[in-house]
Amino acid sequence: MSQPNTQPKRIIDLRKHQRIITPSSALFSFKQLVVPAQLPDDIEGEGALIDLSLGGCRLLSETPLALGREYHLILQISVERPPIPVEAAVVRWIEDNTYGLKFTSIDTHDESQLRDLLIEIRRPTN
Repeated sequence: MSQPNTQPKRIIDLRKHQRIITPSSALFSFKQLVVPAQLPDDIEGEGALIDLSLGGCRLLSETPLALGREYHLILQISVERPPIPVEAAVVRWIEDNTYGLKFTSIDTHDESQLRDLLIEIRRPTN
């Protein structure tokens, strides 16, 4: 009889960019970029942004997203800052109503805004 493996699981993080936990008020909306011919309507939805990096995000949504599909995102982190559009993000993983997306296309100006925002979120508040 073999012994059960009691060693803890080792998690390897292959991310290029550090994840930053977003404020609880951070939201997003999305729209599918290319709608397959068999679907009658555009797929749109919204939800909560859980964490964010320069290369992607983790979000929570009651509207299902499809693995491997690309979506246009609008990230609203705070009312003090304008929304940040992401031209294209692909769904890399799904776990229940939580989705991991990788940004595949973002305008240079919007990427700069995202970079500034991440620096601001990281900065401790006094």
